Amino acid sequence: MTRPTRPISIAALVLTSLCMSAQAQPVENRDLERLTSESFEDIKVARSDIIAAIDDPNMATSERLEASSQLIEPLTGMIGSEDELKIVNALMIAGNIVTPEAVALIESSYQDSNPGVRYAALKALRSTLEILGNQRTPSIDTREINRQIETVADMLRNDTDTFVSEGAARALIAGAKMRDSRLSASAELAFGELAAATSKRLAGIDSIQEDKQIGVVRIAMMSNFELGRILQSGPNKPGRDAIRSAAGLAGDSLAHAYSEFEAADRKIASISEDDAEMLAQLVGASENLVYSAQTALGQDPTRAALRGAFESGSDRDFNRAILTLIGGSGVLVQAPFSLETDRFVTSGG
Repeated sequence: MTRPTRPISIAALVLTSLCMSAQAQPVENRDLERLTSESFEDIKVARSDIIAAIDDPNMATSERLEASSQLIEPLTGMIGSEDELKIVNALMIAGNIVTPEAVALIESSYQDSNPGVRYAALKALRSTLEILGNQRTPSIDTREINRQIETVADMLRNDTDTFVSEGAARALIAGAKMRDSRLSASAELAFGELAAATSKRLAGIDSIQEDKQIGVVRIAMMSNFELGRILQSGPNKPGRDAIRSAAGLAGDSLAHAYSEFEAADRKIASISEDDAEMLAQLVGASENLVYSAQTALGQDPTRAALRGAFESGSDRDFNRAILTLIGGSGVLVQAPFSLETDRFVTSGG
């Protein structure tokens, strides 16, 4: 028996067509046109509208790919221009697309001669990793994610501008925080690379201009803090080697603070107020990372009350407490860390 069908009205056909069109075109044509405008206000409006349309991690992969196909050409043109505002806005949009083509576009600016553009590219990658870590199905292959993590870690180690290196550290933090269990290996890679690259950057602090050194200390402070938070609350704990790398960074950071203490003839009061404030934060973040690493490896933390001793100006207590962590027989050179005896204090403490 043939079942009778209900006739479809012209209005219903039009509505269906509009819905299909909307699904097939995640980005509105008017915003695509605005991207080619010479008016910065038009570009800002387009950027805001486009990001609002594509930054949802739950966006269907098919829609994300369609948005990518709509946007790559105009964004390529913007990035190829000599207008920094256009380039930066294009990168901000690209960071929210989360496809291999968009990541390639971001990567094309890593070596730009303008540090502001390099920083914007790293900020774009940070957005990509933040969205990627919350997607139902990752829209980028893990091999490409890992390659990006390694490339950005190299920028953290070697970029001539510490502001750009800070952008690299923030991107690695986003990678280390990816929650999807399918990306746990990539998150662990980002965790370990952040620790190792920050240690390398800190080791070379004396080779850069004095007024730029505070940027390196700020990177170390931020990295210690964020690695500690991940160990305390991250859904996917990194492996033993990555945790040892994080503990190594904590030790290197404490060693830097100790060298500043020694340069001041072991008198905290002789350190300038601004430097002392920054060092107190570095000491606190590093100390907490040591405790978090001990806990993550199944060891009861050895509380040294290090930051309190520094902030109170107690030279003797600070000297004693810091050596319990980084000295020749300190926590970090013993199991389960077993880091090099002279890595932090060459005298052996």
